[in-house]
Amino acid sequence: GCKHDAVATEGESSSVFAEEPDNSSVSLQSVSVQCYSVMVDATTQTDVDKCDAAVQCSVDVCDSVNTDHIYAAVPAEEGEGGEVVNQGGQSQDLFFSDNEFSEGSQPQDIQSDSEYNASSSEPSQSTQESQTSNDSHKDRLFVVFEEQLKKLLQRCIKGGSLIAMEDMKEMENEGSQLTLELTCVNGCSYRWQSPPTVSSTKGVGNLLLAASVFFSGIHFAKFERFCKNMNLKTISEDTYTTLRKKYVFPAIEKTWAKEQNAVLSSMKSREVVLCGDGRCDSPGHCAKYCTYTFIDVESQKFADFKVISCTQVSSSNAMEIRGFKEALKSIEENGVKVSTISTDRHPQIVKEMRASNPEKHHEFDPWHVAKGVSKKLAIAAKRKECVGLGEWIPSIVNHLWWSAQTCEGNAEVLKEKWVSVIHHVTNRHDWPGNKHYHRCAHEPLDEPTKRTKLWLSPGSEAHKALVRTVKDKRLLKDLDHLTKCIHTTTLEVYHSMYLKYLPKRTHFGYDVMIHASMLAALDHNNNANREQVSVLLTQLSFLSTTV
Repeated sequence: GCKHDAVATEGESSSVFAEEPDNSSVSLQSVSVQCYSVMVDATTQTDVDKCDAAVQCSVDVCDSVNTDHIYAAVPAEEGEGGEVVNQGGQSQDLFFSDNEFSEGSQPQDIQSDSEYNASSSEPSQSTQESQTSNDSHKDRLFVVFEEQLKKLLQRCIKGGSLIAMEDMKEMENEGSQLTLELTCVNGCSYRWQSPPTVSSTKGVGNLLLAASVFFSGIHFAKFERFCKNMNLKTISEDTYTTLRKKYVFPAIEKTWAKEQNAVLSSMKSREVVLCGDGRCDSPGHCAKYCTYTFIDVESQKFADFKVISCTQVSSSNAMEIRGFKEALKSIEENGVKVSTISTDRHPQIVKEMRASNPEKHHEFDPWHVAKGVSKKLAIAAKRKECVGLGEWIPSIVNHLWWSAQTCEGNAEVLKEKWVSVIHHVTNRHDWPGNKHYHRCAHEPLDEPTKRTKLWLSPGSEAHKALVRTVKDKRLLKDLDHLTKCIHTTTLEVYHSMYLKYLPKRTHFGYDVMIHASMLAALDHNNNANREQVSVLLTQLSFLSTTV
């Protein structure tokens, strides 16, 4: 407690908060400050010997202060009657760091209530501090204005004495943490901190900021400008980088290792079908990083990924094949048996599958093949003599999807169904000579429908351009890799979400590329089996079958 030097008169008691006319001081005015001589019952005082009757503090309030906080006093001295007292005017901390306590021991310079005896069932103070640090992230956080905060700290937390504004001393800049040295009118001083200190960080708020910025995919430069615009006390970029490397990255690594082990364990009991695709950080030949990812088709979860830098290979063109090899090798080394792999039509990957993995079935993503067909037809449709071809492009692309989905794994059936489109566009719906597919699968068209369709004339320039595209030798050869119709739509969606953590217009270091990719994979796996995603994939499959 704090002892007053003198007792004020009754008239002076009403002017304690006279300088605060606004409503913000209502909570402070509610404290009863009796500044005239009264008879006081000892049961209403926390310590009659140390607290003057002029300051009335209820027992429950002071008990909560004594039990919830530890006061780090200076080396104690033994007073008269064996009573331990503090040296006056010295600073006392409200929070201890972890290294100030040795396991199994208690500090000898802690003041506590002499009538309070901790039972064996109650946790020790160090245990309470540890639990408080672990649960501090569960507390709600608020933006508090400095002037309003100082109003709450106008009274000594130990005895209730007034604290002048000029006696509040702010410590050195500690990021988002605020540390104040407070001294009341009676010379009692202590330290107030928010948020509390955990481990070797200056405030748990600094660690929460570093983790939240990275987990949210926010570039720190934008976050720093945001804080500067509203004059919000925050951490520097160096502190952010240090905390991210020391705490955030290890947490991501541990979580991803656990998630990946669970996914790979579930894949060991069956033959696995994988979808793979590479994503470069910039288009063209100037890419610095390429991230190659494999996803399990059955579970729709990521099995593994590899981030390849251009410094690891001879040129940027070799990054994707390097990532493909390393990711596939890593999966198989974990005891996973891969039977089929679906990729895009990357020439190097096609050669690698043919030369090094002949026992695995190599599929192409129908979306990539359909996109190539659509581009060629769109270029041909721009020619003046190919009028009417552009109207058929959506139906031709849908026909390719339908052919791949209904071929039942037979490449000959797939090719015959695909080539039949050159007859359908001329209003011819049956033809001899094929081995498996002789007529269109749709219902006979009525006369009004036939009249409204913009049919192509056989032998016209538009029809010849279509025939050249449909019967292209490379395309017909690639149809052998569409028999199972394993598309990589999930990977394409993932690459869009990937931009949340690693936008292409921002340069990142290799360690950030690795851990942000882990974070993106965890994000995807956590939402892979949500009902909304399942409904979306069903709708995509339905649209692909519509002719």
